[in-house]
Amino acid sequence: MIDIHSTEEFLDALSQAGDRLVIVEFFGTWCASCRALFPKVCRIAEQHPEIIVLKVNFDENKSLCRSLNIKVLPYFHFYRGADGLLESFSCSLAKLQKLKDAIATHNKAH
Repeated sequence: MIDIHSTEEFLDALSQAGDRLVIVEFFGTWCASCRALFPKVCRIAEQHPEIIVLKVNFDENKSLCRSLNIKVLPYFHFYRGADGLLESFSCSLAKLQKLKDAIATHNKAH
């Protein structure tokens, strides 16, 4: 998992990902749902080393989050190289299957 600290880092990470699936988690340290989901996202990242997982702290990157229209947390974006944004949705621990289903749908490596 890669922590993103600026819009520039975000764009660099996307451009360097090539054709790999990139999952971006937008989170807040104060967000209870984000904290509850974090260990599950870590486990998913470990189970799928072919996927790049970026973590964007909402409070550190407000202008980036605003430009991407992030209004609820935790929020996920799925990207792939030339295809750009594939899917985006909010997710909580109760809706973890939604995250797993999106990975199954978009992860060409499996």
